[in-house]
Amino acid sequence: MSYKDEPNWVSGKLGKLWLEPPITHPAHCPCDQCPAYRAKRAQRLRLPLDTVVAEPIDIRVKRISPHPRNRSLSKAEAVRIKTAEEERLNALVVGVVVAKIAKANEVPFRKVVANYREHMIEHKKGYERERYRIDKIEAFLGSDRDVATIDYDLYNALLQQFNGLSAQTRRHYATILLAMLKRAKAERIIKSHQLEGIILPEAPQNGDPQPWTRHELGVITGAALNAYEADQAAWNTKVAKEKKNRGLRSPSVVPLRGYCLIGYYTMMRPDCNLHLRWDEVSLDPQTLTGWYKLDQHKNVNKGIKAEGPLAEELVEYLLSIRPANPGNAPIHFNPETGRPFVDIRKQWERLMTIASRMLGYDLEGKKRMFFNFRYTGASHIAQRGKTPAHLLAAVQMMGDTSVATVNRHYFKMEPDLMRDLVLGWARPNVDVASVAAADLFGSDHGRICDVEFPIAS
Repeated sequence: MSYKDEPNWVSGKLGKLWLEPPITHPAHCPCDQCPAYRAKRAQRLRLPLDTVVAEPIDIRVKRISPHPRNRSLSKAEAVRIKTAEEERLNALVVGVVVAKIAKANEVPFRKVVANYREHMIEHKKGYERERYRIDKIEAFLGSDRDVATIDYDLYNALLQQFNGLSAQTRRHYATILLAMLKRAKAERIIKSHQLEGIILPEAPQNGDPQPWTRHELGVITGAALNAYEADQAAWNTKVAKEKKNRGLRSPSVVPLRGYCLIGYYTMMRPDCNLHLRWDEVSLDPQTLTGWYKLDQHKNVNKGIKAEGPLAEELVEYLLSIRPANPGNAPIHFNPETGRPFVDIRKQWERLMTIASRMLGYDLEGKKRMFFNFRYTGASHIAQRGKTPAHLLAAVQMMGDTSVATVNRHYFKMEPDLMRDLVLGWARPNVDVASVAAADLFGSDHGRICDVEFPIAS
């Protein structure tokens, strides 16, 4: 194009030049100018508005020239403005289209959560034990959040919410979130997610079990628990008086004694303990015997049973609280919600503080964990066993996979018991001279080839 053929998009006199390039707005342009201009055009040409919206349209807008005394430079500026503005508007339209496609493909997080819930319930994966954690994850991320926006920063923010909890618990929350996304991808609810291949937070290995000594267990479940219940009763009396004066404090109703007895005598994992139902327990008031059989536990999908007899003290306790028609109701539940308690850490920590004071030293590490009932019960019942069959029975009661697994994670023999096993233990002593003499005189007794040596199993 020659200089004379260039479009003259400049008006006004030297000293005050205006730029008026026609900006071509593409079809479906989302800018602020288009609605009014297109409405006027549709009215003037008597066309449907949708038709005008779906076609390009030129719009002129006056701008003061940055070169008011130079018409040549003003023309070049008008061409530059037209080119730049049209590129911007086209990119804007493309962005809108991409956003619409993304919106159409958006998968709200609630779909992922619902799919995971259904999977757990259908395959008996212990949904009731995980419901609390699933709910907390969904509440933090948001039910309507697009799964595609769940990135590493959001993942870290979720873990920050549980900084006060143990490393194992934080890892558990991360595992549940990744399991949700993995299941959704496998079932084609989502095509991909941003947490693929992410490294889970570190959690220290369990190491050797540290069961309470019999003295420690006696204090925890005896004097300390009695003192805790006395404090609980005093607190509830105080709250009841305050309620008359419109107090805002709540009573303490966590049945800690029941959880302790179940934890020790059945060696259940805490989640199973908290969600134990009456239909999973059978009781005989005449003989003070009972049996438990868990419908859901960690290894149920591997065909592993978790069942066994109930100790007499536990039977007496359960009979004292059993309602007339228990059905499948939870044995222990929050009276305000009618559902099992999900968190007893505050009450348990109070009991540990009382027990530590009575013992004269702090219970720390595994000895301060409610899970230690499983360690302690397993070790104590193993020490009571007299045959390999007894150990197998203990493994079945715990619902674990093998004796080796239970031995590695839960059994720990007390030093005194091991001393009793070694006391008086001596290898067989054979007098070789006597054996040789007997052989010389033709005796069939005491021959070396007939001496039996025990083989270590």
